[in-house]
Amino acid sequence: MVGGAGMIIHRVKITNSCVHRTREFKTRNEQQDFGAFAVSFTLNTGKMKGDSEMSTGKKVAIMFGSPRKNSNTRILVEEARKGLAYKGVTSEIFYLCEMSIKGCQACYSCKRNNVSECAVKDDMQKIYETIKETDGILVASPIYFGGVTAQTKTWLDRLFPLIDMNVNSRMARGKKAAFIFTQNQPVPELFANHIDVFKMMIGFIGFEVKGSLLACNLDKGYKPMVTENKEVMARAYELGKELLA
Repeated sequence: MVGGAGMIIHRVKITNSCVHRTREFKTRNEQQDFGAFAVSFTLNTGKMKGDSEMSTGKKVAIMFGSPRKNSNTRILVEEARKGLAYKGVTSEIFYLCEMSIKGCQACYSCKRNNVSECAVKDDMQKIYETIKETDGILVASPIYFGGVTAQTKTWLDRLFPLIDMNVNSRMARGKKAAFIFTQNQPVPELFANHIDVFKMMIGFIGFEVKGSLLACNLDKGYKPMVTENKEVMARAYELGKELLA
């Protein structure tokens, strides 16, 4: 599991129930009635939760990979932002779907010139600068067709300049990362391999992976919204609260 030693893995008891109960659903309505209760949550925390803190001057950049702003993913992101704010951390959100970001052209300009700058000049330039200035990132994406959205994967590919040819990070040490994933499928393990690889690549780039939240059985307009699951909402808040801890 990405995150290294000290990773604390929390699995909500109802997650395992969900895995078994999905085999017993006879109709779509039965599955809808079960609601958005499947969740996997990991958190790597080095200290106990503290009281509310004043502004710390620390910043987190949020990479929002869903093409829909009014979504379950957005709801969980906003809960995480509340947790960040509680700890005195400011956050800036980037709606990747609304940005002009071209895919990596495999030109190797960043490698030939040994620089952490991309030869393609588009909206990624703003993200590069923000990553340099911030203390961590929160990446949020629904799972579409077995993996993160196309917008999220394009963003990941464009982080190639942040490592050298020996896969050494060009970033300043100490930057943290956390993740929020949502999916329609009720079984948490279904796309776990892809999610783990995605998180691993963020680790390769040089981020310390602090935590990850996967909320399952969500499909806006067809299933209950994540706001009905207080435990998942609380875990999103906690994820933000502990991101820079």
